[in-house]
Amino acid sequence: MPRNQVLRQGATVVTRRVSLEARDNRVGKLFLVPAISVLVIIVAYPVIYSFIMSFFRWRPIDPNRPFVGLKNYIRVMSDERFFLSIRNTFIYALVGAFFKVMIGLGLALMMNRNFKGRGIARTLLMLPWVLPVTASVTIWNWMFDGMYGIINVMLMRMGLIDTYINFLGQKGVALACVLIVGIWMGYPQMMMMQLAGLQSIPLEMYEAAKVEGANSFQVFFRITLPSLAGILQMAIILSIIWTFNSFNVIWLMTRGGSSTHTMNTLAYEFSFVNMRYDLGAALSVTILIFLAVFLFIHSKMTKKMGA
Repeated sequence: MPRNQVLRQGATVVTRRVSLEARDNRVGKLFLVPAISVLVIIVAYPVIYSFIMSFFRWRPIDPNRPFVGLKNYIRVMSDERFFLSIRNTFIYALVGAFFKVMIGLGLALMMNRNFKGRGIARTLLMLPWVLPVTASVTIWNWMFDGMYGIINVMLMRMGLIDTYINFLGQKGVALACVLIVGIWMGYPQMMMMQLAGLQSIPLEMYEAAKVEGANSFQVFFRITLPSLAGILQMAIILSIIWTFNSFNVIWLMTRGGSSTHTMNTLAYEFSFVNMRYDLGAALSVTILIFLAVFLFIHSKMTKKMGA
């Protein structure tokens, strides 16, 4: 076959391949249109609408909505609960994330071993995550009840207290109770993430360490922990973001009382209790800024792990 004819056939094949790829790309973009439309309607539109609302005096009973600039932000920041909510949010997010990851790591190490009843144990440990939030919070509210709660009854019978404690009615104590419930409901996710990481570590590494005479602590700190470093970083960041966004546990337990308001519950109170949508929108935009910082850190860490 002449060389020119071979070149023409090769060019034709390449052209057809390119055209097929272009057609596939067009079809793929068309399939993305519904998903993008849903994201725009559900996510982008409310965010943009809230951002615009935060610069206007916006009340449901008042049709006049004048532009007020940054007055809503100033009003929110002048509220005595604003900085308290920031402090509580970071305590709830950082402390909660730390204990979720640490408890999850300990349980993952235990669940990674072979023992009788391991399947049942995994099922029981996943119950806090599987149970509906309202059911879990109702159980914990009863346990923390200041008159009939089982915790008060047990402490009284053990002689540790003389009078019943109103756990959810005292400053500091209420936040600690809410934090305990948040940790209890969140550790199963961290456990499963780290258990998956543990099961991906090659067994040959542990066998080689045993041959070298390494003890359990050396194996953990020189093999297990370094192998889980990436997953631990990811788990911590994700736990902080998820806990930062948490609303239902605190609102169902205390409704922000006893100085337990976080930024999310305070924004909800502004918007749907006080009917000040403008103040709620201003605080929501502030929350979005904090979350953008966490997402930026998360994306940077993801890139480093992939590099």
